[in-house]
Amino acid sequence: MNARGHAGRQGRHVGRRAVLGAGVVGVGAFAAWKVFGSDEGGGIAAPPERQPAWTYAMNGAAAGVIWLSSAGGSLYVTSEGPLSVHAVNAGSGRERWVAEVTGGKQGDAVLGPVTVADGTVYAAASGGRLNAFADGDGSRRWVSAPLGGGPPAAPVVIGSTVCVLMGTEKAADEAGGTRTLVEGVLCGLATATGRVKWRTEGNRLLLGDPSRGQVIAETRDGERIVALDADSGDERWSLPKQDSVVLATGAKLLYATGSGKANELAAYDLSTGERRWKSPTPPKERADGQGAGITLSADGRTVYACEGGTGAVYSYDAATGDRRWRATVDSPVAPEAASGGSAVFLATSDGYRGAHSVDTGFQNPFSDGAKEPGGYVTARAASDGKQLWRTASDSCTSAPALAGGRFVLVGHDAELWAYDARTGAAIWRAKGEPGAERVPLVADGRLYVLTDAGVSAVSTSA
Repeated sequence: MNARGHAGRQGRHVGRRAVLGAGVVGVGAFAAWKVFGSDEGGGIAAPPERQPAWTYAMNGAAAGVIWLSSAGGSLYVTSEGPLSVHAVNAGSGRERWVAEVTGGKQGDAVLGPVTVADGTVYAAASGGRLNAFADGDGSRRWVSAPLGGGPPAAPVVIGSTVCVLMGTEKAADEAGGTRTLVEGVLCGLATATGRVKWRTEGNRLLLGDPSRGQVIAETRDGERIVALDADSGDERWSLPKQDSVVLATGAKLLYATGSGKANELAAYDLSTGERRWKSPTPPKERADGQGAGITLSADGRTVYACEGGTGAVYSYDAATGDRRWRATVDSPVAPEAASGGSAVFLATSDGYRGAHSVDTGFQNPFSDGAKEPGGYVTARAASDGKQLWRTASDSCTSAPALAGGRFVLVGHDAELWAYDARTGAAIWRAKGEPGAERVPLVADGRLYVLTDAGVSAVSTSA
């Protein structure tokens, strides 16, 4: 299994995070609407290939690479062959250290994303344990007792507590419903020793709110969102079931879309859980479907709500809930990744709707066979949603990411293309794919990609 094959296990088709992105660029820096390629089909000229500045060879372990993350001038790579964390110097690509992760059931366990805080690297394996390594040399500081649970989320460090969520894992049953394979668990551990301070049920959500010393999580049954004291695990307040939840670093509000027929976007006070405002979100394609996915701009002033089935994208004032504009994109999946600035970037897959049953999720290669999968990348003004440019492309397989205010990076299967953020022109491409999050990782002027050889760093300078 190569690195691309592993990405398939994470979801090769465009996911909920794979449509909407935004970035900061100078006001007035955009050209008029411009199209490269053709909406009716035909060949799309590939831009020149940009060679990597360096490649970190995995010596056969690239097949199991999952997560890429960066912090403090280092790149952290998790691998399943064997379970390990690789710390790599981001400037040179040289190995700093490799540490083996103690998991649960070897052979079955998978790694979650790492978290780096206060000179310690935290990594958890499904069904098993949380590991803590010294960032200086990779020596093991401690490994926790077995925690149980399923796929791990990124650990959250708040004060002297590291919180780890081992998610609930479910599978379809013969009756058309779902059955629980592994019950989720949420634990708070002492950062100094790994001792479990508290334990409670958990499902699929873990967000940190360091300024208030609390974590936001979803209960195992999925019926409530709760705020827990990070030190004791005591519940401070709760909300009914929500479909999508987001908060920004240092924010005072939590934003969420409620489930059920109401389908409302609401803002809640992070100190008390009290609702501050609510506003209608895009209509669902199905009454029992997932509600709109939401995301905050980088400056915290705008909330985007996006319903994939209908392709509706709404922009709201984050302070008041007033709707600013509405747009429609050609995509049957809901976007979740966006940040702030004078433009919002979206990447879509036009042909995906024809080859994918929105109602059942069934992939039909013969559906609407007259049209091959395609897509486009587009920019809209953050102020009013006006289209600034639109560039035809191959089917997009990642969310957009902005690099240095100049390039919009979008995945197209086994390549990532860089589009000029001002004009939409395809400028260069790099061989490789993002990690499991399906969002290009950009840090310190470099794009990091997975290849069959390992991990490559590509310069994002002009």
